[in-house]
Amino acid sequence: MTARPSRRHRGLVLVLLALIALATFPFVSTAIHVAAADQITVNIDEANSDFPNGVTFKLDAEGQRKISRIELLYRTADSETLNLEVPDFKPAKNIDLTHPLDLRINFEPAGIDITYHWRLIDDRGNALETEPKTLLWFDNRFDWQSVSSADVTVYAYNQNTAFSNIILESAQRTVDRLKVEYDVDPVKPIRIWVYNSGRDYAKTQPINGIEWSGGSAPIGLDLIHAVVGEGNKREVARIIPHEVSHQMLYQATENPFNNPPLWFDEGLAVLNQEVGKDDFAAVVRDAAAKGRLFSVRALSSNFPYDAADAHLAYAESHEIIRFIIAQFGEDKLRAIILAFREGVSHDDALRMGIGIDTDELDRRWKASLNYPGDQPRATGTTRDSSDWSDFVGIGLASGTLVLVIALLVVGLFRLSTHRRPRQRPAHLG
Repeated sequence: MTARPSRRHRGLVLVLLALIALATFPFVSTAIHVAAADQITVNIDEANSDFPNGVTFKLDAEGQRKISRIELLYRTADSETLNLEVPDFKPAKNIDLTHPLDLRINFEPAGIDITYHWRLIDDRGNALETEPKTLLWFDNRFDWQSVSSADVTVYAYNQNTAFSNIILESAQRTVDRLKVEYDVDPVKPIRIWVYNSGRDYAKTQPINGIEWSGGSAPIGLDLIHAVVGEGNKREVARIIPHEVSHQMLYQATENPFNNPPLWFDEGLAVLNQEVGKDDFAAVVRDAAAKGRLFSVRALSSNFPYDAADAHLAYAESHEIIRFIIAQFGEDKLRAIILAFREGVSHDDALRMGIGIDTDELDRRWKASLNYPGDQPRATGTTRDSSDWSDFVGIGLASGTLVLVIALLVVGLFRLSTHRRPRQRPAHLG
């Protein structure tokens, strides 16, 4: 399970970037101006998916004067953030270049739209920006067919349209239910790419991906990858509602400051599964009797890499959600979801929804299980950590955090012409 950066931190970075931009605005050169149509001409502007390597861009252009700088700007899915690439080329009046965008290192999951355009500048500052184009970055190893409904498109290469429609019906049924329960309106369309085997699916994941993963839902991309063998209706009922739940919760709580804790997100996803969760209560009871439960706070950001401990983490998350429903009611669970929409801390969202914080929830839940207290663990990689809101508050009060973030932002800003932001987090199922 990959760590998820807090939206609060991303929000701070965006604010600092804006301040830096405003501070430097008076010093920005105004020498660049829009080129007349006949000063720079683009003859070829193409892009093609080259899975798993990335996207290959081709540009052929000519100018009345030497073209001295070329920039490729692109964004993924419906992101508002532009990424910058500066291709290597020799300044000349006639330019013919091919630029590979490596999406293995600067990882982006296949199955999303990439929108891009070029900016060309000659040696007198005349600039031309091409019209944006959109391509589908996808896994072109297979012959995909698609079926669609109101809010979902399913892509599959199983050559079985009837089975693809079963997957589609499961996904749309889950969307229809959760858009009411999670108060999502409108729904952003979701794409589901279905793989016949784990071996086929594995190549879609980052180099350091988790081996036991059978599905993923990268947040903010409205994208799902799922391993569903042809005809396996039970796996459809397990993994499709699970991954759709992740995307619907993200849409319901989207804000620039914070994400719901991982246990909450995964617990809801398991709750929404139609099958595959019957043993979770027994798993938790057994771990409780041995004093081997993770704390609720420990499951807020990361799950263990070890498969057995990860299974316990999923089981605990499900049982914590069930405990909240049993003790406070489904309306209070929905109130927590609506609180997260405000971008508040994990503790504040729980207080707004059920009147207690993470640690008190942990205490009450474990008391309901007659938990004897923590015993030494033979395995497990997850440990308790303080709530990020406490760390941010202390850092802001001292001024240290602001200074550190400012220095980091400046460094990242300088690198942005060569490197993209770190990998987008994904939910793994």
